[in-house]
Amino acid sequence: MAAVLQTAANSLGRRLRRWAAARQGTDPVCVELEPRRVYILPTRAGLVFGAIVFTMLLGAMNYSNNMGFALTFLLAALGIVSIHHCHHNLRGLSLRALGARPVYAGEPLLFRFALENPGLAARWQIDLRWDGGPATAVELAPGERRLISLPLPTARRGRRRAPRLSISTRFPLGLFRAWAWVDMDLAGLVYPQPASRASGTPRGESGRQETGRDTTGDDDYSGLRDWRQGDPPKRIAWKALARTGQKLVSEYLSGTPLPRWIDWESEPAGNIERRIARLARRVLDADASGLDYGLRIPGSELAPAQGEEHRHRCLRALALFGEDAGR
Repeated sequence: MAAVLQTAANSLGRRLRRWAAARQGTDPVCVELEPRRVYILPTRAGLVFGAIVFTMLLGAMNYSNNMGFALTFLLAALGIVSIHHCHHNLRGLSLRALGARPVYAGEPLLFRFALENPGLAARWQIDLRWDGGPATAVELAPGERRLISLPLPTARRGRRRAPRLSISTRFPLGLFRAWAWVDMDLAGLVYPQPASRASGTPRGESGRQETGRDTTGDDDYSGLRDWRQGDPPKRIAWKALARTGQKLVSEYLSGTPLPRWIDWESEPAGNIERRIARLARRVLDADASGLDYGLRIPGSELAPAQGEEHRHRCLRALALFGEDAGR
């Protein structure tokens, strides 16, 4: 019997949520809880309370007991007043979405909100939760604005759309539950979880293996080497030639690092997600080394650069790779 009742309650809840979604539509990033979108129903405790009051009323009528009538009407009045306070506890609240910072797959995505109480009365026992998730409790003084972070679990890279948000309260007596649904078009970015180590061979501008320096410059003295055909006479170390009779040439380095290309084709073929994880590791390693690096993946190429913004662009490209193709 309990299972049947639970199934019926779940079915009714799904129908009610669909009806509310069709009635309200998609909300903007800033929402004010108007009275018409705040719903209220009795809790289990409220149903038991109502049954007790009704039983007391029947007893008072049966025995014509004035004290019984007085107590019954007093309890009924308390219940009716609690309906007003419970509904008013949510009415007029303002909720603004502040977005979420990107995280790596497996880390919780924190959506930030600003909840404001513009009224002159304090708001108590307010719960915010994702549809079906754990609650975050908050209380607001008159005119107070509070920042709230709601975690959303992540399992894979890409865009993570936020589910519907529920704002509810059981204040003051727990006999009734008032709630409002907020369905904003919010999404957070989830980076691919980087591999523990990278593979493949970093490539320089011309496709050769990166050495870190260009040897054709004139900035820093590097040392002496044997003379080769085509070396300019001004590079010949004449003093060393006069002293040793050996024809040597002074060598200089430009000090300019070659740009590093993180290339999809340099990774061994295999599982796409593992391949992306290795590329993400190489992006983080290149960023930590302070070198200019670029990213080449099918359908996208990011020119070599460095810095936090460039790292974000590369990780974003990896996070969204294949998403538009319906992976």
